[in-house]
Amino acid sequence: MEPIMIVLILLVVLVFRMFRVIPQGSAATVERFGRYVRTLNAGLNVVIPFVHSVRNRIDLREQVVSFPPLPVRTRDNLLVDIETVIYYEVTDVRAATYEVASYIQAIEQLIAATLRNVISVMDLKPTLTSHEAIRAALYGTLVEAAGKWGIRVNRIEIKGIEPPASFLDSMDKHVRDAVERGKGAELPPRQNTAAHSTPPSSAPQADPHTGQQPLQHDDPRHIGRYRLTARLGQGGMGTVYLGRSPGERLVAVKVIQAEFATDPTFRDRFIQEIEAARRVGGFHTAAVVDADAHSDPPWLATEYIPGPSLHKVLRQQGALPVRTLHTLAAGIAEALEGIHACGIIHRDLKPSNIILSGAGPRVIDFGIARTLDGTALTRTNHVVGTQGFLAPEQLTGASITPATDLYAFGMVLCHATGTAPFTDGESLATALNLLPARFADIITRCLDHDPACRPTPAEVLERLSPHHSPSGDWLPPPVRTLVDLHHADTGTAATI
Repeated sequence: MEPIMIVLILLVVLVFRMFRVIPQGSAATVERFGRYVRTLNAGLNVVIPFVHSVRNRIDLREQVVSFPPLPVRTRDNLLVDIETVIYYEVTDVRAATYEVASYIQAIEQLIAATLRNVISVMDLKPTLTSHEAIRAALYGTLVEAAGKWGIRVNRIEIKGIEPPASFLDSMDKHVRDAVERGKGAELPPRQNTAAHSTPPSSAPQADPHTGQQPLQHDDPRHIGRYRLTARLGQGGMGTVYLGRSPGERLVAVKVIQAEFATDPTFRDRFIQEIEAARRVGGFHTAAVVDADAHSDPPWLATEYIPGPSLHKVLRQQGALPVRTLHTLAAGIAEALEGIHACGIIHRDLKPSNIILSGAGPRVIDFGIARTLDGTALTRTNHVVGTQGFLAPEQLTGASITPATDLYAFGMVLCHATGTAPFTDGESLATALNLLPARFADIITRCLDHDPACRPTPAEVLERLSPHHSPSGDWLPPPVRTLVDLHHADTGTAATI
């Protein structure tokens, strides 16, 4: 009996070693006498006992790895800490096993070398405001190199670039000095209120960080009681200026172009929308402080919010961290809740209409978009809004409701998370799979083609409340630097 038992035991061992179960989302390599033979995929696999050896098991699911801050020296010899996160997956098990000893260590070293090469030719300020360029350089290098190791790099993000402490101290001093100069400066004598005058000899210079431009020779120097000091931007309906009240209150003054000012219907609707916009309250909008729809040209003055637009931040810094995304989403939802409560539909919510301030996001141009729609829609085949943020009902000519703003809200969050704009051939469903978990359901519902299925701002806030972020600065250091630069430039403008 004993020999039979031994044979049975050996047979059981052989059978046991013949079958290998590989879990879903995994794979393993098989070697025969030390040489690679094949790859075992998920499921039940058969191997030859004592001849085949199952070696390296690899997880095929997408991996997210956050690397610690890496100190890198800029061209002007200042040290910055750059923190990165990479999204990758193994596509070739054989190459990932045999072409490199440790692909994750190789990726980390490649990131370090690439960052040193890129940053070494950049000064500090361009480094702090060039997240997207740095990210693109890293992505290109990693895609080329990691492909040889059987790795597909899906995304790489710059989580933050921490400037040296000396720069932060200098920035704080610059802001304090600018504020003190603004308090002590004497106001220049009030000029003639004519619409055009000779520009001052010490006109402000264009600022690459704040986007403020000097007044042009044909720009007005005063609108109403407001002294204009710089250009903030220009759109199809008019120009926005930085202005100051006699009491030195900062305002953004939007002056309507003459071609619209001559339309009586436009003026009537402009008056109605100004009155509606005055009722909008809340912490996340720019309040209307003054307006004159009867003047030539018509104008509107709103509270000035020092800070970069979300569009500028995303262009320079790339996707935002989760904590910043949470405050951004909650702030915009609160703004939309207040706007909709006043019977107003924004209709043109997009990153360039959202200002990032130290106290939170602020939605601008609310109400005015609806006024401009009334004029623009009289033109043939003209759809008002911004391509990429238009809800399906805006494209088909169906009724516009507050849910239209929620579609644009979802697209804004897609851009802020780095999943939009979508690449050629990429479906919306595929892109949404890359969203952070806490935002995936909210954004998916906002982008529903049926307006009735989209959430209200109150429902968005309710979904976000379980993930309330701890107190502290909601902005990552590079964006905080941009906000501080806007404050400093505003303080300097007080002396102009």
